Amino acid sequence: MRAAGPVHGVLTAVIGALLLIDAVITLGFEVLFLPIYAGQAHIPEPTPVLAASSLASGMTDGAIPVPLTALAAAVVNVLLVMGMGVLTQRIGVMALPILVWAFGFLICAGFSPSGYALLIGDWPTMLLLICGLLPAGMYLYYRATVRLAGTGG
Repeated sequence: MRAAGPVHGVLTAVIGALLLIDAVITLGFEVLFLPIYAGQAHIPEPTPVLAASSLASGMTDGAIPVPLTALAAAVVNVLLVMGMGVLTQRIGVMALPILVWAFGFLICAGFSPSGYALLIGDWPTMLLLICGLLPAGMYLYYRATVRLAGTGG
């Protein structure tokens, strides 16, 4: 029975590392699927002579952005923090998946391997940031205040 201590510690570290890797993987999916649009886009008909006005319309004109990944980020990040809460009661360690997610978000907003930013400055990107951080931060706040109050939870 004495061997359970080190094994438990190693298993806890492995599960914690997997939760941090999961934060990066889910961020990748959330960023890649953020520009999903619903509706029909209006693409101008080709004309023999291209005018500057026909080139100015985007591929998504007439479609509505549907950032479903922002909702996914809200749910998954809270679950990641809850999963880390199973491993430890320390709030700083519980916050690690969110810190990794936020660092990855800043990297995606800044640059990519191709030299272009993966995230642009529009409302779905801001919604992804808010939904990714706010619910998990509120859960962390709840856990910290419950622990300080000494009620268990």
